[in-house]
Parts: sequence; C-alpha cells; structure tokens
Amino acid sequence: MSENKDFFSIPPEVCKELVEKGLIPKSEERDYKDFSDLINRERNKLREFFGYDIEVPNLPDEITPEKCEQWKELGFELHYLPDEDLTKGRDLPGWKKKPGELFFNQISDGKLFPDSTKLAGSWVLIDSRAKPQYDNGEQSYENDDQIGDALGKLRQQGLIENYKETGSRFNISWDELNKTEMKEALAEILNTDPQNLRLPRAVEWNYLGNAFYESRGETNTYEWFEDEYDKGQGRLRGGSSGNGGLSNVRWGGPGGRGVVLGFRPLVVFSSTK
Repeated sequence: MSENKDFFSIPPEVCKELVEKGLIPKSEERDYKDFSDLINRERNKLREFFGYDIEVPNLPDEITPEKCEQWKELGFELHYLPDEDLTKGRDLPGWKKKPGELFFNQISDGKLFPDSTKLAGSWVLIDSRAKPQYDNGEQSYENDDQIGDALGKLRQQGLIENYKETGSRFNISWDELNKTEMKEALAEILNTDPQNLRLPRAVEWNYLGNAFYESRGETNTYEWFEDEYDKGQGRLRGGSSGNGGLSNVRWGGPGGRGVVLGFRPLVVFSSTK
C-alpha cells in the first residue's frame, strides 16, 4: 500500500478511472474497495452523533484487508475515535446517554484526570460482542472460544485467580488484566503489539455505545475501563442496566474482582495508548 491513501475518500467510479489510467496502482484498488465502506460508515456515524462533519483519516498501514477479515472472525470491529472533547455541557444530537453526574463530578474534584472526557483521535479495534446478562456467575460472552481458552490457560498457570468457569471473562481484577502475560496472550490472538492493547476508557465506551452498541447498556453486568481513579487507588468500571446502563460509571479497587464484572479488549492504532 502506498504512503498516499487519499483515494479512499474519492467515489468508486473515479477510483476505477484512475486505476485504468495508471494513476492508482491496480494492487491498491482492492484496498480501496475493502476500506471505503468502513471510512464512510464512520463519517456517517460521526455526523449523526456530533451534528457536523468530521474528517476520518485513512487507516494506518498496519491495518490490512487480511487482518480485517481475521478480526471480523474474532468478533472485533474497527472504529475511528475523533479528537473531540465530550464535556458535560455539550448538546450533541447523538449523545442520548451521557456518563452520569458522578463521572463529571470526579473530574471536577480531581479524582479523575482532566482529559478523561477526551476521545483519542485514533483508529481503534474493539470487541463487538454484546455484554451478557448475569446468570449466577455462569454467563459468558458469545463465541468467545479463543479468548476463553487463553483465560483458561492463564488460570491453570496461576496467573489469574481460578474460577468455576475457567474460560470466563468475569471475576478477573484490573491488575490481572494488565499483567504482561495477559496482554501477550490477548495480543497474540489479535495479531497486534501488546503495547497497543488496553481496555476502553469510560468516555470511549460511552461514545461507542451511543453510536454503535446501544444494547451494551441493557444488561446488568459491568465492565472494567482503563481510567485511573484517585491516583491509582481505583479504576473505573460501569455499564450495568440497573444503575444507568450506558451512563453508569463507578470505580473499584484495581485488585478487586466480581462475578458480575467482565471486560473487553481494545487496540489503539496510534501513539495514544
């Protein structure tokens, strides 16, 4: 793929004409077809959410059609998080369920970083699975065999605490999710660098939920977020339907765990981690 990928933003018929004239390499026409729908989808969703046009950059070179197909089979999707600040007072047409008052109050009180409301300005890859409903600790994320197998091995090795459902994403602490062995196992599955792997921040989870995954706020389980709370004394978590759904943001000790508390990995394709 060439360094100049601006042809993703031109109409398909124009792209075909440029290929025929030799102005775009034939080898890159496939990349255009594979990525143009994705870029247009993100543009449309951003316009619906913010109420105005936001430019979506071309995908980084490390994202290839082959990797996209692999991620799709794993249940992961690409999205663009714009360089926008979702502060409390913003009135945006697609922001139906903002984070709760506690989230914004903790920023004002200095418990959360001032930039906790800022989106990354990056392409990201995130797990697209629905968040399951609690079922006596036996609930699971659908079609999760590869991650489940990796979690089972980590439990067997004593790297994360054992649980009755050995492949479950539940009952794992934030600290365990950030162990080197955990990140390496997940990065291998997702064919990425472990340094690019983290959990979604609360504002990212909220934006994506409003724009793409509204059902994530309709089940009564929680998920870990990346955000640091009170100088590392806690980490954010949320999403339970019984406490606000997409608006629900709470915090807990990074070493704590719960049978209603799961997680979803996120890969960041930029210098913003």
